[in-house]
This record gives sequence, C-alpha cells and structure tokens, in this order.
Amino acid sequence: MQVYVTPRIHPKCCYVRQYQIKPLSLHQRTRNEEEMGPLNSLTLKGPFSMAEIHSWIVFCFPDHSERCPLGNSARVTYTSTLLKTKVHCEYRKGEAIFKSENLSTISILKDVLTKQATKRKIKLDISCDVNDYSIEHTLKLIHPLLENQLLLARKVELIEPLKELKLHEGNTHFLTPEYEEIITKSAELLEEYKKQPSRLERLFGMITDLYIDKFKFKGLNVKSRIAALLEALDDYDLQTLIDFFNQTA
Repeated sequence: MQVYVTPRIHPKCCYVRQYQIKPLSLHQRTRNEEEMGPLNSLTLKGPFSMAEIHSWIVFCFPDHSERCPLGNSARVTYTSTLLKTKVHCEYRKGEAIFKSENLSTISILKDVLTKQATKRKIKLDISCDVNDYSIEHTLKLIHPLLENQLLLARKVELIEPLKELKLHEGNTHFLTPEYEEIITKSAELLEEYKKQPSRLERLFGMITDLYIDKFKFKGLNVKSRIAALLEALDDYDLQTLIDFFNQTA
C-alpha cells in the first residue's frame, strides 16, 4: 500500500510512505505458547535453506525480524488480532511445520509458501493434517463477534423508523424498553457502526473462506454452495450454520 501524506501547513510538501500488506497481516507475535484448541497442521519438506524458509515466514507475517536466526531451528507463535486463534511455526533447514486452530490460516500458508518456493524453483513435499473438530471450534469463536455485529446492524436499521414513530406519536411511552434504549443511544450506536462499517462483511468473508477451505482440503469445489451459505447467514443461527458445514457437498 502506498500513502501520500500532505501537511495542512505551509510550505506544502508531500511524503510518500509504502506499507507491505502481509498475507497474515491481522496477526501479532506472542511470546507465550498458551494451550491451543483442535489443531490443523501443515508440513513442508524440501531442499530449502534456513535463510530461505525464514524469508518466506517474514513475507507472511508482520513484525517478524528479517534477520535469520543463528541456531539450527526456530520457533514462533502468532495470534489473530480478531479471533485470537494461534498459529505456531517451527522451522529448520529442509523442514517447516505450522499448526493452527484456524484451517483458513493453514490454507493461506500453504498457498503463499508454495508460490514462494515455485519462484525459487524449489520442489516441496507438502502434507496437511486437517482436524474436523477445528471447524466447529473456529465457528464458535466467530459466533460472539458475529452476533454482536448483527445486533448492532439491526439496531442501526431501526433508528430512523423509531424516530419517525416518535415524531408522529409525540412520545415513546408505548415502546418496549429495548426500543426506547435504541432511540436514547442512537448517536452512540451510529458512531460505533461508523467505526467498523465493513466488519460484518469481513466476518461473513471469514466464514465463507472457512467453508471453501474445509472442502478444498478434501479435493472438492463448493463455490456453487456459497449462495446457500449466504442465505443461512442472513438468518443466522450458530447450530444451523454448523449443520450446514457438516453437510456433504
């Protein structure tokens, strides 16, 4: 991403800043290796050096030192800033192992690292171990975020109709406490919604990607089922969504 920064004061000038958007940019490094949920794993083996595999990991994650570790192996753990799922990386010359609760994280790593190896004409031996229990685990982590965002969106949609009703009737004594609270806190609700206008779409996108990734690792293309998935999300219920994921494509 390239940003042009122009100050309001004189003399006018312009600064250009460039920021690399990493494939797993919504992750931050964590020092502690807390207990993780059901894990999926990705193992890469091939004729790559320690410096090469380290540079590939730097390409994937933010805040990872470009200096190659001096030892024969290295370990690092990252945490998703949104879902709080973790991804653990352990690598050395000729081998790298990645473990995560989120199957989509493993899918991204597999795609990106394969492309990096292809650029250097390095042939990789790739193996993946998918834990089906991790899918429900991830959906349950998304659930409170999605539920809160859907509730916020519904409240924002009701603000204008409720205000018109108040204007027409002259008071709100006949409204339920929930609706009265929406009118009272309308400014706060709108401000909160404006701060994260695309968050609902992002959560829907994460669920869609997880669904595609689940069946991609089984060798199945389920893009024709995405419309049905989005319909299920429009009338969201966690158990219904889990049942949808468990259906055979």
